[in-house]
Amino acid sequence: MFMYPEADIPVCQLSVQTDRDGTYHYNMGKALAPLKEEGILIMGSGATTHNLGTIQPDGSPVPSWASEFDAWLRNALLEGR
Repeated sequence: MFMYPEADIPVCQLSVQTDRDGTYHYNMGKALAPLKEEGILIMGSGATTHNLGTIQPDGSPVPSWASEFDAWLRNALLEGR
């Protein structure tokens, strides 16, 4: 809303394909990357981890697998990997 108050940009939603592996999604990202040179905005949202099948009420403890992955990802990004 703040970047494009006229809402005059096209939007296309992509989702994680649960029947595909990480390589598939990585390759999708590589295929989309050249679009930035054409002035197309690519934006991601959501959490680094979530499993809709295990959602618990607000205030529930974070599962250890989620916090461990989140810490691993943070370190990997900060280290430039």
